[in-house]
Amino acid sequence: FPDKSKFNPSFDEINSLEYLNCIVKETLRIHPPVPMISRANVKDKVIGGYLIPKNTIIMVAISVLHKSTEIWGPTANDFDPKRWLNPLYTKNVTNYNYLPFITGARSCIGNKLALAEFKILLSTLIRNFVFQPIEGFNFKEKSLLNSKPSPYLGLVVSKVEG
Repeated sequence: FPDKSKFNPSFDEINSLEYLNCIVKETLRIHPPVPMISRANVKDKVIGGYLIPKNTIIMVAISVLHKSTEIWGPTANDFDPKRWLNPLYTKNVTNYNYLPFITGARSCIGNKLALAEFKILLSTLIRNFVFQPIEGFNFKEKSLLNSKPSPYLGLVVSKVEG
């Protein structure tokens, strides 16, 4: 979007920004909106030689799954949007190991709207502001029902001139 005065991108224009899509996917991988979910299995199931009886509550730690080195490789804990351009990573990504909005019948009904809003907001912020980390600041994440930085994000934000 070279012309700042005409910053009213269409949905298709936002979605055509490949690297922005990579940033969004990687952000949702590292910081999923819901770090953990629970489900009850509908029938007896044997997994890894263990019987999981019907109606057992199963906790799925999405935040742990999204940082598994078995899926994401040795850089699983690193924020690296370029991994989404690399077939070595993306060939292993499925609806069962990348779950920012869950999957199936109980998936987030607003996921497409949330993604569109996220991309529009992020592209607007990137075009209008410069973000730099505070030197020496140690970022910590606090996970409850959702994740948030603790005590704050630790960024210096300045407006882009022009």
